[in-house]
Amino acid sequence: MNHSTGLAVKQKQNMQLSLRMWLPLLQAPLQELDALLEQHSYENPFLEHMSSFEISDSSRYDGDTKRGFIENTSTYKESLYDKLLDQICEPLFPTPKSQKIALEILQHIENDGYFTGDIEQIAIECNTTNEFAETIRKRFGYLEPYGVGAINNKESFLFQLEAMEMPSGVYELACTLVKDLGHIDKYHKHHFFDEAMHIVKMLNHPPAIDYIEDEPYIIPDFFVEIDDDVVIKINNEYYPDIEIKDPFLAKNSELRSKLKEAKDLVSLLELRKATLYKLVISIVDKQIKFFMGGELRPLTMSDIALELGFEESTISRAVSNKYLQCERGTFSLKSFFTNAITHNLSSSEIKNYVKALVDNEPHDTPLTDDEIMSKVTQKYGISMVRRTITKYRKLLDIPSSKERKKLYTFS
Repeated sequence: MNHSTGLAVKQKQNMQLSLRMWLPLLQAPLQELDALLEQHSYENPFLEHMSSFEISDSSRYDGDTKRGFIENTSTYKESLYDKLLDQICEPLFPTPKSQKIALEILQHIENDGYFTGDIEQIAIECNTTNEFAETIRKRFGYLEPYGVGAINNKESFLFQLEAMEMPSGVYELACTLVKDLGHIDKYHKHHFFDEAMHIVKMLNHPPAIDYIEDEPYIIPDFFVEIDDDVVIKINNEYYPDIEIKDPFLAKNSELRSKLKEAKDLVSLLELRKATLYKLVISIVDKQIKFFMGGELRPLTMSDIALELGFEESTISRAVSNKYLQCERGTFSLKSFFTNAITHNLSSSEIKNYVKALVDNEPHDTPLTDDEIMSKVTQKYGISMVRRTITKYRKLLDIPSSKERKKLYTFS
């Protein structure tokens, strides 16, 4: 091997090492970052880890809040978003296009595991057909936890059954029972009924129930203050740090390699801060009306990726489990990305308007979905079908007009 070839191989190895450290650092929420750096310090004699609880003399949060954070950090589990993100790869998603669509679908999978997005709008955003986007969504049925990505409980149950091993006769009856949940009794004489019912009772509803039960304590990564100017601050109170110690002890090649790894990690931690800071600046700039009390405008991760010069998958990892706090509350970075209805109108604005209409409707004659659609069309000058209004109403957990009338009567 000549000198130039050896140098190229070494540079490639260094890049691979940095990449292996970089992605976990970027993706880790504050709850995990401290433990991640501590683990690196155990494995590297040149790293000194300083916990966020050791370097902070004072805190924005009171003692109970910090204790709650410590307790939740000790039991922090991988989020549903992270779990699914790590599985968006070959062989289920073998091409950049299929991965792009899957990433867009992932933005619309709620904490319970159900898909609540608009597949037609996703197809438009990803420049593909509705049919292809739908096939990508259904591939989520093969991801763990099984059942996620479904549009309702029946489809989720079918996804879960597909992942189980059972005799074909039992599987077919279990699928039939799921499709006809309202009339299960009529199948009780079937010779596989008891086995099939046992399996149906084991199915998770919602599919990501294990991820709902133990949510991590939310600590914002950034504070956004709007006054005469826009001020964005990193939450340094909970940011751990690392330093290089005893660099002159690196006397052999193995120790020099560890020293370089330690220096890379220090640089990558600063890069994480800088990357997330640029990301938040871009989000605040694009969604400034929201921070002033208005509505979210249409924004996609590909917009931000193009502006910052990153891959869309990198942006997706960067926003994972990151939060900012502003005057209006604490919000996940992911929530600032919303589909476009028109160039300057987001689905979020339509949903908020629908909620406002229902909140102020007459109790004796609640608005039907057709009437809501008419008001939305009139206000925004857009064409919309009733089923879209129905979908938004259900996403907002608003009962139908008939159900609301009964509730008003009882109240």
